[in-house]
Amino acid sequence: MECFLSRDELLRLDGGRGGLVLRCVRGTVWLTCGDGADYLISSGRSFELSPRMGAIVEALVSAEFFLGEPAAEGRAVHGATMGVIGC
Repeated sequence: MECFLSRDELLRLDGGRGGLVLRCVRGTVWLTCGDGADYLISSGRSFELSPRMGAIVEALVSAEFFLGEPAAEGRAVHGATMGVIGC
């Protein structure tokens, strides 16, 4: 799923049953996870959210990123089992 956030926009994520991968294509996002840690993900970087873990994503500048399920057995899996909720 392709996503766009303008500067300071927020998005709530849910890792669901299988986890979730955020791959940043443009810009930088600040990701705050349910593990209490914060991460900066910039263009060309990815972050894997563990199953059942929640997170908040905030765009530090306008950002474009893809959300998808983690790779399974060496191949990318795309599906709609992830949770994305606007804040």
